[in-house]
Amino acid sequence: MHSPESSSSISIRDAQPADAAAVASIYNETIRMRDATMVLEPVSIDQMAERIATLDDRESLLVLEEDARVQGWGIVKFYSDRPGYNRACETSLFLRRSEIGRGLGSRLQEALLEAARQAEFHHVLVRIWAANASSIAMHAKFGFTIVGTQNEVGFVDGNWVDVTIMQCLLD
Repeated sequence: MHSPESSSSISIRDAQPADAAAVASIYNETIRMRDATMVLEPVSIDQMAERIATLDDRESLLVLEEDARVQGWGIVKFYSDRPGYNRACETSLFLRRSEIGRGLGSRLQEALLEAARQAEFHHVLVRIWAANASSIAMHAKFGFTIVGTQNEVGFVDGNWVDVTIMQCLLD
């Protein structure tokens, strides 16, 4: 269990089954916007509850709360199930659209990196839509470097999507 981080009314903690509705709602906002995930169909509360319940011991799904309301969530998950990749993980984070630009993503990314360290991951990967300059810039603040762009790797609503791959090596 990760210890809660607090600053004024903001805290970050492990997700609980009761958070599934908020997590699904936030993810569905992003899915509808078609600008940050290749998931194209809305997710259900049950699907998110299952995701929370079936995390491996080294994986984390964290929620960021402000004034007791979940405003964002992020995940640390294995990069691959192949044993040689057991020290590599991927992170993703999502905020309520109304909360973007307030620094909450940075707070959540910091907590995700700490969770990755605690789980003894060494290599952290993120996949970001290449057009999402603000997410790329935010990750760069945390030491992520661009290792490449996959051109036309996604196909969403009849349009090709380029994805930028960034990595961060933890001590």
